[in-house]
Amino acid sequence: MKQKITLLIAISASLFMHAYSWSQGALEKYIQQGLDSNLVLKQRSIQLEKALLTLNTAKSNFLPSVNFNASYTTAEGGRYADLPIGDMLNPVYTTLNQMTGTNAFPQIQNQQINFLPTNFYDTYIRTSVPLLNTDIYANKRIQEQKVELSNLDMQVYARELVKNIKVAYYNVIMASKSVSVYETNKKVLEQNVALNEALIKQGKGLKVNLLKAQTELMKMNTSISTAKNQLTNARAYFNFLINRSLDSEIILEEVSGSNPQLEMKQEREEIQLINQSIGVQESVLKMNKNYWVPKVNAFLDLGSQGTNWEVSRKSAYYMFGISASIPIYNGSRNQQQIKQTKYELESAKIQLDQISQQLELQRTQSLRNVVNAKENWETAQVQLEASKEYFALVSGANREGLTNQLEFIDASNQVTNAELFVLIQYQNYLSSLAELERAAATYPLKFNQ
Repeated sequence: MKQKITLLIAISASLFMHAYSWSQGALEKYIQQGLDSNLVLKQRSIQLEKALLTLNTAKSNFLPSVNFNASYTTAEGGRYADLPIGDMLNPVYTTLNQMTGTNAFPQIQNQQINFLPTNFYDTYIRTSVPLLNTDIYANKRIQEQKVELSNLDMQVYARELVKNIKVAYYNVIMASKSVSVYETNKKVLEQNVALNEALIKQGKGLKVNLLKAQTELMKMNTSISTAKNQLTNARAYFNFLINRSLDSEIILEEVSGSNPQLEMKQEREEIQLINQSIGVQESVLKMNKNYWVPKVNAFLDLGSQGTNWEVSRKSAYYMFGISASIPIYNGSRNQQQIKQTKYELESAKIQLDQISQQLELQRTQSLRNVVNAKENWETAQVQLEASKEYFALVSGANREGLTNQLEFIDASNQVTNAELFVLIQYQNYLSSLAELERAAATYPLKFNQ
């Protein structure tokens, strides 16, 4: 099997040397325009930007957070505590006044302290920083992997878009050439009608031959109308892919193109995409397994608090603290999450094997299709040459009146059908090359930022 694949690669590489008789200059510009302006690709680019923003958010979790906090409360009533300060100190003050013969020690009242504060304010700036939190590290790693997922997803679509643009471009070429083939054949049929009219005037022709010639000419007009409609549709779809006005003109250049070489890519973006998905699941599994690791945070408050909006050195304060959270029991939810993640990880690995086989099959089939399309195209060209030779003989005899009208029309139709068949086979050949390039993932993607 490996030898066959190697042989097909060598054959297809040589086929690339003769693949494009149409210039790739205009097509390459259209492809880049599609990569820059396709609406679906723009949407996926936005998803990538969102993933990058989420990653920046995850990174910011390592930095300290600083917040200003303020509160004001006032209340009356509620719970209170009696302080018998007067009962305890007044007898002592009375004795002291008697001993000194003065009133230097006045009597004081018992006090009542309410638990609810009145006209109390508290303002402070809190700075907090995580000292130990494994979830932060795991989340940063997961977001990095998701950024790569978004990037790979965009590349997968971009490669499919490149293939579709190329195939659509080849369809426009074929439709345009088909119109030319029909119009060329129409001129032949018009000449045939004129010839039959002249023969009838000379008394050498038959009315039935003239009617047959006119009928074939009308059929050809219908074919031309259908071909032009197909060309309009092909142009509209191509312009749609590159996000232009549907009726925009398309440059079709029939000159020698470049000679791209085929080098099979070792790993397609689809495989990398699944590998990244596996990496995300592994990161999630690791994070879930570390649920028992304590989460430790430190904080520092700098502020002022007091009553009646009093601000002084006594009202200023600072407070430093460290908090720790250690899970003890939560109904085995962490164990269930670990098992679920393991199942998802195993499923992703199975999907990787499946996709790898599918892509290898696609690549092998694409190689064979290129070889087959090349052979069909060459066979069609041989058939066209034979049809042209046959028509030349019949056409000469027809001018001399030595053949019947049915034979002439049949020969003319054979040439037209052969020319169209060559176009179809050539379009199939170019499309198979685009499919092979997609299967090999060799097109150099360029995204303009």
